[in-house]
Amino acid sequence: MNRTSPPSRALADAQAAWLWKLHGFRAPADLVLEDLALALGVLVVEGPLAGADARLLRNAGHGLVRIRSDIPEPGRKRFALAHELGHWLLHGLGSPLSACTPEAHVTGHDHAPEIEANQFASSLLMPEPLFRPRIRGSRPSVELLRSLASVFATSFTATAVRYVELQDDYCAVVISEGGRVLWWRGSRCFTQRFRIESGSWLSPATVAARALSGRAPSSAPEQVAFRAWIVRGRPVETFLFEQCVLLERYRQAVSLIWLP
Repeated sequence: MNRTSPPSRALADAQAAWLWKLHGFRAPADLVLEDLALALGVLVVEGPLAGADARLLRNAGHGLVRIRSDIPEPGRKRFALAHELGHWLLHGLGSPLSACTPEAHVTGHDHAPEIEANQFASSLLMPEPLFRPRIRGSRPSVELLRSLASVFATSFTATAVRYVELQDDYCAVVISEGGRVLWWRGSRCFTQRFRIESGSWLSPATVAARALSGRAPSSAPEQVAFRAWIVRGRPVETFLFEQCVLLERYRQAVSLIWLP
């Protein structure tokens, strides 16, 4: 999977939508990934796997996906499997044996095949025609994301990324670890005007910085200085809102930020 051409998110979206139409899925509960995989010629098993969340093996038109059995969250397992099915359908000329790290299942490392597989997984698990109506006219909130994650049987982080991807307002999700910004994703209008610096140290003014230092984040949104997060773009307000969830198992903070 060493292709260097730009990723095609549209192709990934179209492939996921085609599967929903082909199999007559109407609700998230209709999508049983293991059954879908088998229909595509891919057998799914769980077992030990070092250094990766999932691995895809191709052999003469048949496939085998091994999912790491000790992944604790069902939503994360589902995303890992959907990601590998994306590789199976979109990257048929790839290596016969490939493994994807946990990081690849979210950030994609800016590598086209991983970006496409992530986009496919997101669209397959959280189809826009079902997801967008549930967020239309809503204000960002952790509670809303948790509700959506429950409906679509997805992880909190994957749901947050899909939310900002389809949201029309100025908002972003930021993953922090070890006192630094690990990565972030923003809505289209947000990324067109603003930038958060991946790899930068967290400002002490952010809720994420306090959460990672041991102070439990408030359950309500908090006002944070605009420049505590955003390094590029003319301020349109002196502050923004931040609501943060601490993922203690991974020692990460997930911040949902948005403009008033």
